[in-house]
Amino acid sequence: IFKKIDLIKLINKSSDFIKLTSKNSINVVKNTSDKFIKGDEDQLNRVMINLIKNSEEALEELKQKDPNFKGNIDIEIDSNNDYIIIRIKDNGTGITDTKKAMTPYFTTKKTGTGLGLPIVTKTINEHSGNFSIKNNKGKGTQIFISLPKINA
Repeated sequence: IFKKIDLIKLINKSSDFIKLTSKNSINVVKNTSDKFIKGDEDQLNRVMINLIKNSEEALEELKQKDPNFKGNIDIEIDSNNDYIIIRIKDNGTGITDTKKAMTPYFTTKKTGTGLGLPIVTKTINEHSGNFSIKNNKGKGTQIFISLPKINA
């Protein structure tokens, strides 16, 4: 059900949930006072948890190779005239083929279904938003989400 939601509060709730079991540094940086969108809070919470968990899993791979590795997940929230922009950046393994990662049933994980990113994309599209992935070769992944803002 679409209703007015506080996106900042939702992102904090999602990241706090992951922080309960995380061994990584998860930081939320708010660079805007804009925070309201029209959307389905449950769906967007699942999107955020899925994306942060993906970062967690990429960081875990590196931690297994190097126990001294310090994982970082930075979630930045900005806005422009029309959109609230969320950037999730990690220093994990990166995604070698971002196009393939968006394909249903494609997975590199032992227990993955390959449906996470396609569902994320579908959910963001249903919210009239945009979703993209940028691979920082060997230095992690950046996810960009933009969602239309509404005035308080």
